[in-house]
Amino acid sequence: MNDSVTPNLVESAEWKAMEDFSAGIDTNRLPQTDALEGQTHEISLSDGGHVSLQFGSGRSVKWSVTGESWAGSDVDTYDGVAVGDGAFWVDLNLSERPVESITAIFQPETGWALLVHSIIHGEDFTTETRVMQTFHPGFVGAHANVTLPEETRDLIGKRTLFRYSANHLYEHIYLSSRRFVWHNLVGEQRGHAAAELATTWKLEDGLYVFTWREEIIPVGTVFVFDYARGRSTGKFIGLTSDGRIENGKGGALIIPFGQSNYGEHQEPV
Repeated sequence: MNDSVTPNLVESAEWKAMEDFSAGIDTNRLPQTDALEGQTHEISLSDGGHVSLQFGSGRSVKWSVTGESWAGSDVDTYDGVAVGDGAFWVDLNLSERPVESITAIFQPETGWALLVHSIIHGEDFTTETRVMQTFHPGFVGAHANVTLPEETRDLIGKRTLFRYSANHLYEHIYLSSRRFVWHNLVGEQRGHAAAELATTWKLEDGLYVFTWREEIIPVGTVFVFDYARGRSTGKFIGLTSDGRIENGKGGALIIPFGQSNYGEHQEPV
């Protein structure tokens, strides 16, 4: 009997840090856009906050947030990608607050917006995970009557493959309104899987913001899933094994992979 196993089929028992799997995970990401250069967008949040984004040259943005616990203002660089039909995914690189990030996903023409604030807590954190997030829907400019983004159960039961690169293939299984499973099929984490805390917001038909917060390593994400066009765009924020802060790009081709039908059985939470 031959007990030999091809080495790349063997799962490593060592849990991987952020830097071990992140290299190249933006290969299939949509390109940066310069469409926002010279524009200013004011976003009124439904909880009373206000966000101003003034986009300059060289990927600079003058931003301010008022009325929120994460309020502030500065001039920083941003990561901007056109997503969906006329919408934008914009992530601010906060030079003075590197353990935080502000991600704005908005549609200037129809007027909906969603802001995601992410923060990496210290080692003595008492929250569910070390990276935590809050979500703030709102409207752009004078579009006060627009249908705002809202939390959704639309993804529950879906199975999806995400091809980030030739060396990164992950499966997602959406279990409930609070949990999903990621499973690495190709990559440094091959064979590893975990059920993580997750949050899903619906922007419009076929377009979602999906975030998760990992429990084993200090990593969180903010992604837009565009099922209509088969693309995901987003980022990973967290700490490397030596404590460095990373706010890195990610993006993948979306491959539908199946659907669980609970039918007459108990629906998930």
